[in-house]
Amino acid sequence: MIFYKAKSKKLYVYVDESGQDTKGLIFVVGILVFEKEKSALMEKLGKIEKKSGKNNVKWNKCKYEFRKDYIEKIGSADIFRDKLFFEVFSDTKKYIELTSYATAKAILKKASDNYKATVFVDGLKKKEIAIFVRGLRALRIRTKKIRGVKKDENNAFIRLVDALCGLVRDANDGQKWASETVLKLKHRKIADEL
Repeated sequence: MIFYKAKSKKLYVYVDESGQDTKGLIFVVGILVFEKEKSALMEKLGKIEKKSGKNNVKWNKCKYEFRKDYIEKIGSADIFRDKLFFEVFSDTKKYIELTSYATAKAILKKASDNYKATVFVDGLKKKEIAIFVRGLRALRIRTKKIRGVKKDENNAFIRLVDALCGLVRDANDGQKWASETVLKLKHRKIADEL
């Protein structure tokens, strides 16, 4: 009798964080996890960035009206359903460890028994990768590749999780529109709080 090992499902994971500037007061991790839809997602994000006026500008450097239109378009696009995750931490400076922990939780929400995750983390330096990897391995996350993404390599996926982090942070800062928008994203199952 011959046994065939089932081909593992490929997961693509993009991660960003926000809050190191608060010196541990608040720390937000945003994660995008998907399987096969890479080109469809990239195409949709490109169109949304262009139509909203946000273009390839990161959240904190973008005008309010462009941010708002971008997030509203993300929230109404079913292609993003069950792919975005975020977690908010407070009173801690264990940034890399918590980024790894939140990433593991998001992967486990999407993973079946047989998967390999390719993980891209914005701004992760070489020396930080080992800490990040240790965190994932301690939680038994199966990875194919883990990479830090440099600023000049930013893409629409990293900008999306950057926007999610920025939105959640704005909501935590008491901005009414941001709070209402986070609730809408959660209700529509576009973003899930871990």
